[in-house]
Amino acid sequence: MNRTRTWAGLAVAGALAITAAAAAPASAHERGDDAGGRTTVVLNPELVPTLVNTLKVTPIAPGRLSAPGGVAQLSFPITEVEGKVVSHSGGLRFTPVGGGDLRITRFDVNLNTGYLTAKTRLNGTKLPGRVNIFALGPVQAISGSAPACAGVAAGLTLTKDAAKALGAPAFAGAFVGDACVVPAGDERGEDD
Repeated sequence: MNRTRTWAGLAVAGALAITAAAAAPASAHERGDDAGGRTTVVLNPELVPTLVNTLKVTPIAPGRLSAPGGVAQLSFPITEVEGKVVSHSGGLRFTPVGGGDLRITRFDVNLNTGYLTAKTRLNGTKLPGRVNIFALGPVQAISGSAPACAGVAAGLTLTKDAAKALGAPAFAGAFVGDACVVPAGDERGEDD
C-alpha cells in the first residue's frame, strides 16, 4: 500500500477523532480552574495519527484535548509552582500496543532535571514513584514554525521508559510536541 495514502488516511481519521473529542461538552470540573495557570502542548501533527488510532490517547479531566485552527493540542491546569517544578492536574490515558491500559497523571514539569514526570498506572497497578515520561528540550517547528508561547517553552520527546510502557520501544526519542508552561501572572516568558 502507498505510504503517503496510509499517512493521509490516518491523518483524516485522527483529525475526525480529535474533532469529536474536542466537540464533547465539558463539565465545570473538566474545564478546570486556571487560577494557577495552564500548560498547553501543541502536538506534532506527524504523531497525531499514532496517538489517536494506535495508542487511543484520551485526556483525563481536567486535561483537555482541542484542535483550534485544526492544530491538535492538550492542556492541563497548573496546581502548584515550587521552585522550578510546575505541578498539574489531569492526565492522559493510553492503550499500549498489544492492549492494556496506561494512565499518566499529576504531571510535574521539572526544569531542574529536564523531564516531565508523572504518576503512572499500568493495567491498574500503580508504578512506584514518578516516571520520566518526556525529556524537555529545544522547541521544534510544527507546521513550519515554532508555536507562540508567553511562558516557558520546551520541546517534548518520549523517554525510553515511556516508550517501553506503551509497547513501542522504537518510539523512544520521538518528538511529541511543544509545551508552553504559563503559571498565573507569568507572561514574560522567563523561567527564573
